[in-house]
Formats: sequence, C-alpha cells, structure tokens
Amino acid sequence: KTRKVRFGRPAKSMTLRAHFVGVVTLVVTALTATLLFAAARPAVDLVGTSDLVSRPVVGTYLGALPGGRAPPLLSTLPYSINMVMLCFAKDNNGDGIFTAFSSWTSIGSIAADRANFLANTGTTRTYLISLGGAAAYGGIFRIKGVSVDKWISNAYDSTTAIISQFGAQGAEMQFEGGTGDSNFKAAMDGLLLKLKTNGFVGAIGPFYGGTSADYSHLNAANIDIVNMQMYATNCGDERCLATQTSQAIAQTPGGASKFVFGLCSAPGGASRRPSPMVGLTYLKNSLMAQGVAGMFSWDAEDDLTSNPPYCLEDVGGAILNKWAADADPSSCHLGA
Repeated sequence: KTRKVRFGRPAKSMTLRAHFVGVVTLVVTALTATLLFAAARPAVDLVGTSDLVSRPVVGTYLGALPGGRAPPLLSTLPYSINMVMLCFAKDNNGDGIFTAFSSWTSIGSIAADRANFLANTGTTRTYLISLGGAAAYGGIFRIKGVSVDKWISNAYDSTTAIISQFGAQGAEMQFEGGTGDSNFKAAMDGLLLKLKTNGFVGAIGPFYGGTSADYSHLNAANIDIVNMQMYATNCGDERCLATQTSQAIAQTPGGASKFVFGLCSAPGGASRRPSPMVGLTYLKNSLMAQGVAGMFSWDAEDDLTSNPPYCLEDVGGAILNKWAADADPSSCHLGA
C-alpha cells in the first residue's frame, strides 16, 4: 500500500491492469495516490547549477534494444524514476556528428511525459541523450578527419539538435567501447563546457574497472552527475562492493556528491554482479551515508522482467528518500 502511494505507476496503466475491479474506483485511487506521492516527496535539491535535475537521482537507461526487446513507453515508467538516459546516439565517422537511434521514435513524447510527471509528483523527470555506447555498437571514442575544436563544434551542434528534436534536457558521455584516444579529455571537456555554458545538463557514464580511469581526469566543474556502472565488479557481498565502490568514487570527478551508483537488472550471472539485493543492501547500509547523488539501473527493458518490475528503482528510491517501509532490498530479484 505504501509503495503505491510513493512509487505509483501512471493511472492509465493501473486501470488497464485491473479492469475487472471497476474503472471509477481505480481512477479515484490513482488520483489519490499520486497526490499523496507528491506531498510525500522531499523538496527538490539541485545538482550543480542546473535546475533541471532533481535529487536524489533515480535513473534508468532506455532504448538500446537489449536482446532485441523494444523499449517501454515513457508513460509507463514508475514515478520512482526521475532520470531517463536515451541510448545511444552515435558518431558514425569520428567527426562529431551524432545521429539519434531509431528506437526513440517509439517511446512516446518526452514533453508530454515530463509534464505528466511534474503534475503527478511535483518534481522533475530529466531526459538525457546518451552518446556512444558499447564497443559492438560503435561506442569507441575517436576523432577522424577533423580537428579537436571542429569535433567539439560538430558534437555540440548535432547533440543539441537531437536534444531539441526529442525535448531532452542534456547529454551524457557514454563511450564505454574505448576512451584511449589522446584527444579524449580535450574533446569531452570542450563539449561538456559548451553544454553547461548554454544551460544543458552534462553527465558522464563510465564503467568502473574499464573507462573510469580516463573519465576521472575530466573537469568536474562541467559535470552535473557521474553515472558509474558498478555491475561488472563480480562482487557477491557488501565487503567486496564497498572496496570497489570506494575506488570508483575516487575516480569520480567531483567525488561522492556527483556519484550515481549503477546496478543491473539484466540477468547475466557473475558478469552482472552484484545482484540487486546485494547492491541495494549496500546502498542502504553504507553508501547512502556518503552523500552520493543517487542510483540508476541498466536497463528499463530488463526492469520489466524483474520481480517485481522496476524494483531496483522503487526500492533504491525508497532507500535514498528514507522511506523505511518501502526500503527492503530482499524484495528485489532478477527475472529469468
């Protein structure tokens, strides 16, 4: 009952799931739940100088078609999620000209979803265009055939065009396929500075143990949040995770206050550890006290298969917002 109040789904989807109960009763219940949710939310705490990001961050990635699965509609995401990374925009030629991914046209209107989220929660849901992605997709950073300054200019123009097209609020650097290019720092710092100067949210998405060392050298002043992927640590317990996370925070530009703890909802054995229960337990028992910016899941498509769906975000949000009745890590399990 408490979770429905604080982490409700949009009223339309609740009505469809329980059509046999009675439409009028469900609509009244949904409206009451969303009003109570809004009242229960803490005041918005802003990240950096941006008024576009609510804290604590509870994020998810959406649109990469993992396993060939189509992304869910934005309007079906639970209200616990206040940040969505659309993945991935791609620089096909190394010249900084990014193109949007085709799956984004099927997720619904960001403007409508943002307005609905604000009306029902009183807070902000932020949408970021994630640049790069995995190596297999082409997410290896490189500059080819243009100068660094021209790459930055092209990247800013093409990325902000995508931001405008979809109604997003900023961009995230997610070159997890490789960041070894000698121009990586100059290019990232330049692009993030232009985004920040012009009022956009700027984020980075390193994965710990891989690209995090290269991202650690970026200028923290230009970065609002750091979505640190922690789901390749192979940690099966809190002690291991504490050691790994301490080192990850040390590699985070801006430290713990910009660190967003990344967990995985996709099944995958040891390659996707820690499990949701271990990760959420560590967040509750230790990590939250360090003043981290929030948590995120990879990814929305797999969140649907979790038991219950979106439990990483629902329980993680409850932990971060200190809603004790909902903050039970043992209630979240990966799907088959």
